[in-house]
Amino acid sequence: MATITKLKRKKGEAYLIRFVHPRTKKYVRQVVWCTRQEAEKIRKKIDADIALGKFGIDEGGRSGYYWSQLQKKYLRYAKSNKEDNSVKRDRDVFKAFNRFLEGDDPLLSDISSITIEKFRDARLEQGVKPASVALELRHLRAVFNKAIEWEMEDRNPLSGVRSPKQDIVKVRYLTSVEIDALEAVINDAGDKEFRRLVTAYVHTGARRIELLAPNLKWDNVDFDKREILITGKGRKRRYAAMTNALVRIFTDLKSQGNEYPFMFKPDYVSHKIAKYYKIAGIQGANLHSLRKTFGSLLLQNKKADLYTVSRLLGHSSIRTTEKYYVDLIDENYRTPVMALDQLIPWREDMDAQQ
Repeated sequence: MATITKLKRKKGEAYLIRFVHPRTKKYVRQVVWCTRQEAEKIRKKIDADIALGKFGIDEGGRSGYYWSQLQKKYLRYAKSNKEDNSVKRDRDVFKAFNRFLEGDDPLLSDISSITIEKFRDARLEQGVKPASVALELRHLRAVFNKAIEWEMEDRNPLSGVRSPKQDIVKVRYLTSVEIDALEAVINDAGDKEFRRLVTAYVHTGARRIELLAPNLKWDNVDFDKREILITGKGRKRRYAAMTNALVRIFTDLKSQGNEYPFMFKPDYVSHKIAKYYKIAGIQGANLHSLRKTFGSLLLQNKKADLYTVSRLLGHSSIRTTEKYYVDLIDENYRTPVMALDQLIPWREDMDAQQ
C-alpha cells in the first residue's frame, strides 16, 4: 500500500508517495507538487493500479523510467556525438535542474510542463540572464526529444513552455578602422601566425574551435576548389570559400609542415585576442566579434542577403541570423525605401494647387 508524507519545500506544496513496485519489487519514491487532496487521489490511483496489475505499464507496454536514467543515457550519447564544450553545457544544465529538484529523482512521466515552468521561473529569480535560461530550456528540450526517440517517454514536457522574453541582442562587430588598428598592434608584436588566424576568422566567419586543431585538418583544405570544409555545431558541415588572402595564408602554413593549420589552444586564442584588443583600444569586443564582423561586412556592403549570410555562418535557422543582425537588417530595409524620393519625387507645386 502506498504511503504519503508532506515535504518541506521552498517552491511550494509537495508530497512524497512511497510504495513497492509490483513488478521490480523495488522501493519507489515519487514526489508530487500539488495539494494534499490531489496527492491523496494520486496515492489511491497507485493503489488501484497495483491491485489491478496496471501500474508501470503504459499503452505501448513500456515501463516507466526515472530522470536519473535519462540523464546518464543522454550524457553517454553526448560524449560520443557532441563537442566537448557542448557536453559541458549539458552537464551544467543537468546540475541546475538537479538543484531545482532538491535531490528528488522523479519518473519522467511526473516531469510536467508545470515542473519546467517552475524551473524557468526559479532560475530567473536567481538572477540568471533570460538568454541563459532560454539556452537551458533548449538543452532540456533536446534531452526529452531523445527520451521520446529512445522510447523512454512518449511526450516532451517542454512542449508549450515559453522561453523567457529576451532583449534584442546587439552585434558587436569591428569597424574597418578597428580592424586596421588590431592588425597594426599584432604586426608590431611580430605575431605573424596569430595575425593569420585573426584574418582567417574574419574571412570565414568561423567559430573559435572550428579553425583550431584537431577540428580543422589539412584534409579539409582544398586548394584546387579554393574551399575549406568546416565542422560546426552538432558536427554539421559547411564550406567556406577561400579568398585570395586565405589562399596565401594556408599556402604559407602548409609549407611549414605542421600537422594542423592552426595549433593554438582555444583558451589561449581568447586570452591573446583580449590582450591585443586592450592594446588597440578596442572595447566591448571578444573573439566571437570576428565572426560577427564577417556577417556584418557582407550585410552592410550588400555583398550577401540575410539567407546567404545565415548559410555561410552555419546558423541552424535564419531566425538566429535575424536575432543577431536585426540592426543591420533594419538599415538594409530602410535604405531601398529611401530611394523612393528619387524614383517618385515629391512635387511641391502640386501640393500648393490643392
